[in-house]
Parts: sequence; structure tokens; C-alpha cells
Amino acid sequence: MNPSRIIKPLTLGINISLISACSAVSDSTVRHEKSSVKKPNIVIIEVDDLMYRFTGKLGRHFVDTPNIDKIAQTGVYFSNAVSQGVMCGPSRNSLITGLYPHNLGFYRNGQMWNLPENIWSLGGAMQRAGYKTAWIGKCHVHPPIPPGTPSISAENMKYMGFDYSLASWDRYMLWRRIKRGKSTEGFAYFDYLKKLGLFDRYVEDCKRKNPYTSLPENAYLDGYFTLMTEKWLAENKQSVKPLFLWLNYSLPHGPYDVPEKYYKIYEKRDIPPPMSDDFGGVQVPACLLKDNKAASIEKINKKRKAYAATCTCLDKLVGRVLESLKSNNMQKNTVIIFFSDHGIFMGNHGRIHKGTLFNEVTSPSLIIAYPENFKQGYIEDSPVELLDIVRTVLDIGKAEKRDKDIPFGNSLLETLKKQSDKVADNSEKRYVFSEIEGARLCFDGRYRLISTDKGELLLYDIKDDPYELKNIADKKPDIVKEMVNETKLWYKKTGHPLPAGYLKESGHLKEFKRKNFNIKE
Repeated sequence: MNPSRIIKPLTLGINISLISACSAVSDSTVRHEKSSVKKPNIVIIEVDDLMYRFTGKLGRHFVDTPNIDKIAQTGVYFSNAVSQGVMCGPSRNSLITGLYPHNLGFYRNGQMWNLPENIWSLGGAMQRAGYKTAWIGKCHVHPPIPPGTPSISAENMKYMGFDYSLASWDRYMLWRRIKRGKSTEGFAYFDYLKKLGLFDRYVEDCKRKNPYTSLPENAYLDGYFTLMTEKWLAENKQSVKPLFLWLNYSLPHGPYDVPEKYYKIYEKRDIPPPMSDDFGGVQVPACLLKDNKAASIEKINKKRKAYAATCTCLDKLVGRVLESLKSNNMQKNTVIIFFSDHGIFMGNHGRIHKGTLFNEVTSPSLIIAYPENFKQGYIEDSPVELLDIVRTVLDIGKAEKRDKDIPFGNSLLETLKKQSDKVADNSEKRYVFSEIEGARLCFDGRYRLISTDKGELLLYDIKDDPYELKNIADKKPDIVKEMVNETKLWYKKTGHPLPAGYLKESGHLKEFKRKNFNIKE
């Protein structure tokens, strides 16, 4: 790969200025910046499958999450944020490239191998802005690795603009690999366990029926991510460059196998049952149920307790990261961006899992905190997208103009600032979107319209019906018409959707690069 390549505009019905994700910036660039004030560090904490009702400040107060609550208390919680993709791969690849899932033809896990070579990435943009960049943790991003590079390499995220990369599969994928007796060679986490003499113990944990791990917390996968984060922060506390860290936890995604002490917290604690066990008698389109499944109330209640334990374990690890920032004197000059790639049903509507467009799954629990300069304990209820994070990070990091010219998302910086009294501008209503294969969501902060390729329409008013039990599409034809038109306009602005799995075909990958990226030496 030639990191000096420049990518020409992407022509998916829009004008996108894309640049190489891999060009680095020397320390001297930072030392000679016009501004004498060092840019803030930026720490992204991305978690997996967090349902917002299973946190303290943001939820119903039955789960202990004091550290996540602290981020919310010292920052801005975006109560009406939506994830543009509602499975791990689509959400993460969309976010890091600044594109929507339909620009990549990536709606469900497994529908894409590698991203096109030299595609624009947020990591690369932050390198060019003078940041020292790091990716630590779970990785469902598919970097454009050169031929012959192992697909499981911990360093693969270097191809997405990260100076330091410790990328891993999540706990479920690693657990499944052990269960199937496949090779464990080349996995950084497995190598770490072998070095500690704990690998055989891990294998036994995967095979036995106890719900919790017997590993020490730092040997548990997410504990390992935390340990490596603490190490990286300590090693770079004197860095001339500001730091951009993207930490990706596998928690609270299943298997729900956190250390036993977290299970004990919830053994005798009552966990509220799900708020609804159906969809209000409405016939739900098949595409909204494809990637989740119905479950008995007994199974749901058992899972909810285990899930609560994983959320509290996650919170403890997040607290360690916050403490590490404090102990390394980074706390005051660090922006923290916390969110989940998407949510999960966790029993509501009588179902578990995700891959749908209902509120439990599209809500990412987005919080942005920078107490020195941003509002604290503030709830912003105007609709936003996870893609807004990209522009916000570029603004905070004073990225180069060519990187700020990405086409999608809105910067949230003015909304975040302490001195800003900015309220959502209702003179021009904003619509935000999420999508799966065969359907998409249009949301204006109150009404949520789900429309399918087959013409099925579900309209919910979350002000009066927060659990989406009443489809009022036939009662609000004017709102339906308006939101259908806005959805068409969105596609017109963002490009015609690519077929699912488009980039899995090598021929399509070459065609996509040739036609849409117009790469030249």
C-alpha cells in the first residue's frame, strides 16, 4: 500500500473528498503549530450491545454503573441519538469511514470482507491533525490489509490510521473458536494468556457450565484491554502530540461470563421485567425480526440478571480508564466520548438480540464530556446520529480542511460548549436515519417511521409511546408522507444504496474502487 496516495471524490451521487487513511504526521508538525495551546486529548470509549436502560443515570436505576453515570454527570447526554447501523460490523465500519451502511452495502455482519484500499478513515485524519493515535480492543472493522497479511493480526488497524494497534476479536468469536477446536495461533489475547500460563484455564472456562469466568480480572478479555489502555496512557503521558485513543470493549455483549463477584451483586436483587412482551398486536415486517429471536420470560429474566452483571463489570473497567487519565494528569485536557455501537432488545417485545430498528436497538447511549469546556449534566434531546461524532472529533482536533470536508454528519461542538446557549434549531427540523437490509428508520426527535422495501410502514410517537406498542401510521398520514419524502431526500443526498454484500465480491471491490474512488498514483 502506498500511504501517499490521494483519493479523488467518491461519486455515490455526492461530492466526497477522501484521503489516504495512513499518512502520518511528524512530531515537528505539532511543535510548530500556530496555536501555543496543546489540543485536547480525545478518548473514545465504544462498548458493544449496551441497552441504555441498563445504566444508572440514563436508565431505570436498577444497575450499578457509577462511572458511566459520572461521565454523564460531567458531560452531555444525547437522549435521542441513533446508530446508523444496528449490528457490530455495519455500525463500526460506517463510523470509522464516515459513510452510511448503504454506501458500503454493509447492513448485517458478514456482508463485507475488507474496505477499499486507501479509504478515508477517522484515524488517518487525526494523524494528519497531529495526534498520536491508538486503537485498543474489539475490532469488527475490516481494514484494507495488503495481500498475505493475516486477517487476525492485532496490528491491522494501523491500516486505518492508528500508530498503535491492539485489535482483537470479541469474546463471543474467541469463545466460539475454542468451542470449535480451531487454531489459536496468531491471536494476541491467546498469546497473552499463554504467557501468563492461563490459556488452559480459559479453555476450561469456555467448556464448563458456570456462567462466570475463573480468570483474574486483568486476564479476562476486557480487563486485558483495560490493562493495555492503562499502559499506553502511562507510556504517552509526556507525548509532544495530543492523544487520540479509540478503546473498544467487548462488554456487555455475550457470552455473559464476567467474574463471579459481579454476578453476586445481582443474585438477590430484583431486576425489573421487560416492559412489553409483544409489539402491541401489530404485524411486524420480517426484515425487522431476522436478526433477533423470541424468548421465554424465564430465559429473558435470567439473561437480564446476567446482563446487569456484565454492565457493572464494564462500568468498573471504565472507571479504571478514568482513574488512569487522572493519575497521568490528563483528566483536565481530555475529551471523553462514550457510546455503544448500538443497543439490544434484552427482553422488550419478548425478544433478545439486535439487528432491528426499534428504539432499544437504535439508541447508542451517546455521552460527550470535557468538564473544563463543555456543559455538565446536560441532556440534549435534539436528534443526532453517531456519524456526528466524526465531524465533532475533527472540529475538536482542528483537523485539516480536506478532512473536515467529509460529506455526512453534523458537528456537535457548538451544542457542547459551556458558553453556548444553543438550543436545537427548530426552524429547520432535522431528521436522522438508521438502516438495516430491507428497511430504514427516519426519526425527528419524536416520531419514528420505519419503512421497508416492501412498502410496509410503522410510525411511533415515542413521547406518548416510548416502548413502541402503537403503530399510528394510519392515523398520521401527513407525518408519514413528510417522513417518507425526507427518507427519499436522504438517499438522494447520500447516494443510492449498494446491494447487500456488494464488497464481498472481489470483482465488485475493484469496480467500487475504480468507479467511486478514482484512485491515482
